[in-house]
Amino acid sequence: MNRPADDQWRRPVPSEDGADAEQAAAAYPGPPPAVSPPPGWHPEVTPRTVPPRRLPELDHDAIDLAEERADRFTNALGIAAGVVLILIACIQWRT
Repeated sequence: MNRPADDQWRRPVPSEDGADAEQAAAAYPGPPPAVSPPPGWHPEVTPRTVPPRRLPELDHDAIDLAEERADRFTNALGIAAGVVLILIACIQWRT
């Protein structure tokens, strides 16, 4: 696949006398000159944040009690739904 657009990327044919290295060095102009930043310039500084406030103490006994109540309610609701489904199945089966 030789396209005209690819010719610029093709490696040059080496010469017998080794002048290619000198020609390649002369063709590369080097990196662009470094430009100093204006006087007084500095990176943007972010303000320091205040440390987070202390969280209030937790009442672990109240949390445990609420968890137990929620667990009992969930179990009771599941049992009630199961009983209703069994009753519906029995009614459907009889008819």
